[in-house]
Amino acid sequence: MTTIKITGRWTTIYTRGYQHSVNPRDENRAAHGAVCHTQLRKTRDGRTIARKVNTNGRHTEEGVAWEPTAAELAEMMTRAE
Repeated sequence: MTTIKITGRWTTIYTRGYQHSVNPRDENRAAHGAVCHTQLRKTRDGRTIARKVNTNGRHTEEGVAWEPTAAELAEMMTRAE
């Protein structure tokens, strides 16, 4: 079992193949087609927030951060193992 420490910096908890754009407002088509990283970090007030980042070589597309529900967070941590 892998232990992942969530800190104030973005931490990739799992990576999967590209599926779709993660930020329709600031889309970077060059980042499409390779992989999508799901990342977590802690806020200063102790909440956990998540985001998705598409990467294709040096091109990136950062998704908008959101606060996952307890069920979403549990699923993310299960995928990380």
